[in-house]
Amino acid sequence: MDKITCIRKACEITDSVFEEMINAFKESEFKTENDVARFIKRKAKKNKVKLAFPTIVAAGRNAAEIHHKPTDAKLKGLIVIDFGFRYRGYCSDMTRTICIGSINHEKKKVYEKLLKVQKKSIEETKKGIMYKELDLKARKRLGKLKKKFKHALGHGVGSKIHQKPDVHPKSKHQAKTGDTITIEPGLYFGGRYGIRIEDTVLVKDKGCEVLTKSEKKLITIR
Repeated sequence: MDKITCIRKACEITDSVFEEMINAFKESEFKTENDVARFIKRKAKKNKVKLAFPTIVAAGRNAAEIHHKPTDAKLKGLIVIDFGFRYRGYCSDMTRTICIGSINHEKKKVYEKLLKVQKKSIEETKKGIMYKELDLKARKRLGKLKKKFKHALGHGVGSKIHQKPDVHPKSKHQAKTGDTITIEPGLYFGGRYGIRIEDTVLVKDKGCEVLTKSEKKLITIR
């Protein structure tokens, strides 16, 4: 199998596990961040794949930490789940933010703004664009919220979970057909909450193909 076929398969498994995960959330099978992380690890074993990187499950104010390690913290509020699998040596990478319980107007508005920016960045991803341009446009669209965007818009993904091409404000790389990258804007409000939405995408001559196809409309579980 070639690189693209393997990454596509890894993404399909990621989508499938996310669907199972949401059903488990709805059945109240999870109580803590660690419960979710262990579920993802079990599903990797069941699908005969490896984790592409240490899973991030960050609930409530823990979601304001970009690289939070799962703990026994109770699941409540906005929960950032960042995970992926390695299939025949190639990786997938996806982040979804879901909500347990009710969500206030401020957080809902911020989520919708970030989702619009993420979708627009994907729309603009195509052969020939400079990756730094993609990143800078995303920050500009965030307006006053851009100060809360504290990492790169994305990164290359392949046999390594982080590899070239660079997708950040100082990147010198230009998109070419066959690039597999992530688009993952995030906003982090220290001590309060965080939101990140990420997909793995494949650059094509005209536009790009989103390889992780899980729902991005905010999923709220009461």
